[in-house]
Amino acid sequence: MESMEQKNFSELGAKERESYNQGLERKGYDGFFSHCKVFYAQRRARLVKEYMQFAEGKKVLEIGSSTWRGWLENNSIRPSSLTCINVSEVELQVGIGFAVDKITKPQFVLMDAHDLQFEDETFDLIYGSGILHHLNLAQALDEIYRVLKPNGKILFVEPLDMNPVGKLVRYFTEKARTADEQPLRVCDIVEIEKRFETQFFYEEFFSVPFGVISRLFFKDKSNGLMRFAFKLDQFLDRNFEWLRNLFRHVLISGTRR
Repeated sequence: MESMEQKNFSELGAKERESYNQGLERKGYDGFFSHCKVFYAQRRARLVKEYMQFAEGKKVLEIGSSTWRGWLENNSIRPSSLTCINVSEVELQVGIGFAVDKITKPQFVLMDAHDLQFEDETFDLIYGSGILHHLNLAQALDEIYRVLKPNGKILFVEPLDMNPVGKLVRYFTEKARTADEQPLRVCDIVEIEKRFETQFFYEEFFSVPFGVISRLFFKDKSNGLMRFAFKLDQFLDRNFEWLRNLFRHVLISGTRR
């Protein structure tokens, strides 16, 4: 386990760095949505485990510094090398702390994802959770594409911009996020599809308003109301593709074109 440092940051990267070093107030925001994601969390865990099998014995880059615990370590997936980058010293130290007693021993690097300090075609897999929407997306995607090997893969989980309840909650919880982050829009999905052969797994549509109601009446997150909302969401996802951009999150799997 090593630590390296990049000296220069983009303007956006420097602002994100400052925000994360100061800390965000996420507890209330995450609690508000706690019932919405219970069944989706189970599905996401299955999908992540399936798609991350590709990382076994491969060279892997995490944009972020903590997701490896759930996606690699807990799934007993052992890459040949794992590099974790973060623009924030505070967040990077969290990842370093997690690695102390783990089998997985990443190399941690203070680095701006807008300017990846790696040679072309270095990595087999690049992944992250809640990362891309903090970046100048086109610039970051170009860098990801550059350092990814031919037929290399990506896996990202990101928030979407158009869920009505999600937008309302975001409006009233400014301290839970950085000033410049931008949940993905249709134009951003198009940018990803330009560079990668993709699969999208959408999460939480009616599960969002139903989840708000569920918190008022049920202690058990896995209640019948949330099970119904999950099944309704799946039906809408299968039969009404035009609704997909109104979901709250998306899991993105892709292969470099």
